[in-house]
Amino acid sequence: MGEIWLTHGKLSIPYGIVNASVHVEQGRIAAIRSRAPRGAKEINLQGAFLAPGFIDLHIWGDPRVVAREAVKGGATAFLTTLGPAAPEKLAAEVVSHVDAIRQMTDETGARCLGLHLEGPFLNPARGGALPRRWMRPSAMQELRGLAQIAGNHLKLMTLAPELSGAREIIRWCRQHGVVASLGHSEADAAVAQRAVEAGAKAVTHVFNGMRPFHHRQPSLVDVALAESRLTTMVIADGVHVSPLAFRLLVRAKGVDGVALVTDSIRHQGWDVVERGGAYYARRGILAGSCLTMIDAVRNAMRFANLTLHEAVRMASSVPAKLLRLDRVTGSLEVGKRADLVAFDDHFHVHLTIAGGHIVYKRSA
Repeated sequence: MGEIWLTHGKLSIPYGIVNASVHVEQGRIAAIRSRAPRGAKEINLQGAFLAPGFIDLHIWGDPRVVAREAVKGGATAFLTTLGPAAPEKLAAEVVSHVDAIRQMTDETGARCLGLHLEGPFLNPARGGALPRRWMRPSAMQELRGLAQIAGNHLKLMTLAPELSGAREIIRWCRQHGVVASLGHSEADAAVAQRAVEAGAKAVTHVFNGMRPFHHRQPSLVDVALAESRLTTMVIADGVHVSPLAFRLLVRAKGVDGVALVTDSIRHQGWDVVERGGAYYARRGILAGSCLTMIDAVRNAMRFANLTLHEAVRMASSVPAKLLRLDRVTGSLEVGKRADLVAFDDHFHVHLTIAGGHIVYKRSA
């Protein structure tokens, strides 16, 4: 896109909403001012909100397809998710996804930040719609092999902390810059707390795939709500988590302890049916959401009476910080990547910019 000014927008900056213009140059945010210089090349946002691009930590499908489609919902970056499979097949899927990531450019669409391995070290008792037959105890040898294939593209791993060898996996993740996230788990609170001490940093689709809250039998859910060192990823579709439970989550964690994700499987090609705003496997098990990131932002505001600025943080700065990318992206600040989304009062995305490139523009 080169050099451009985005003018007449309502900007979601780290401290709130302001009326201002943004100068984009060489893929970065070069300036934020009250107005553009006279004669500058500009895109008039006509009063639309301008926010940092959303980062989806949990979405399924060919990353090249997701990159093209996710921008329509305001996502400018994402992690591509792989689930449990036979060892040889999982390794082949990692190779395929890494090859796809390497072929992508900023012009492709949303930027794929790397891999989220949701398994295979999960508890089949809380397997949900994922294939239980391929869930298995933690094995350092297998993880090292997958990591060698993935290189620096492995960014997040979901595992059940109660499985044998889990804490060794968590410590390895901490040492190698991979976010260890707890999920698909039967863990009680004591086991979950030991996982946090070992270095776990997040909880995958909190409330789902884990023992429910019980006032006398604390579990992973209790630790997720109470432990400030854990970021909780949540599917805010009103189906996976009720609006009331979402409100409780935000009150317990605060805005900066919650990351909005879609866990969308719309591009995955599974044999599922859509019903009531979510996808279900043929056997009736909840399988994934129909969300886009802009839907999640809108729902977060509605469910928990949040401001737009607060909901945007859950979709941008919180995931950026979890991945340790907050110095370069995740907020609308001078010097950071020009990853931006413009949307109106009805949460229709009008413009998505990734790395300074227009990757989506809504037709009139």
